Amino acid sequence: MKLGSRAPVLRTSRDGWPLPPPIRPAWMARRAQWWLHQVRGGRVQRFHADITVLQGGFMAPRERRPLLQYGEALRQEWHARTEAGPAGPALARADHPNYLGSPAVVRGLVDGYVALLIARAGGAVPHEACEAEMHRLALAFAGQDRGYATIGGWNTPGQLGASVAARCPLPGMEGAALAAVLAEMFAFVGLAVLRVLRAAEAGGLPADAALGRLRALAQRASAILLGLADAEPTEATLAALVQDLPDLA
Repeated sequence: MKLGSRAPVLRTSRDGWPLPPPIRPAWMARRAQWWLHQVRGGRVQRFHADITVLQGGFMAPRERRPLLQYGEALRQEWHARTEAGPAGPALARADHPNYLGSPAVVRGLVDGYVALLIARAGGAVPHEACEAEMHRLALAFAGQDRGYATIGGWNTPGQLGASVAARCPLPGMEGAALAAVLAEMFAFVGLAVLRVLRAAEAGGLPADAALGRLRALAQRASAILLGLADAEPTEATLAALVQDLPDLA
């Protein structure tokens, strides 16, 4: 029997947290360690968002079962420790229809922005519409729009701001307010989308490849905003998705 198909071995740390079992392949072992780090640090929304994405993925259930079993053990431990304690505010935020810890909400916002950029490239909407949406999204993810519920402790300059700076080229933004940093990230995404579309128009990128690039840009931007990019390789930046494409003239 392959190691990846075995049931997790129940081990606990000195403070009682379930430790990751010996899972293969290596990316699942890394993911399990990252989950433990997030939950023990109180960043349970990031763990919940990531496990939700994994549960809805395309991988065969047999292959992902040991990792999901470990995730369920973490869920149960967190629930037991916080049922009558500090989990209340986090759960209340998670019930918000515009909760920015929800992968569906965040991906919907990012996909809408990309669709607006595509419409702008086709002349269907003015540049000002994309500019306005860029700033609206930046304020929302910076916690300055009461219509959206942020992830407690994550939507801050030290957390989300640092993650954006590590995965998007933002020269000269050191010490800038979070909304400004996010606006620059969305501006970079906008330029990246236009570079993909320009390359496709010029014949340097097949239509299906261009669509794949656009989806990858949306997925990676969403992962950064959700705090899930920490589980990806350090070289998985937004810039890497368009580094082989010509710059805009």
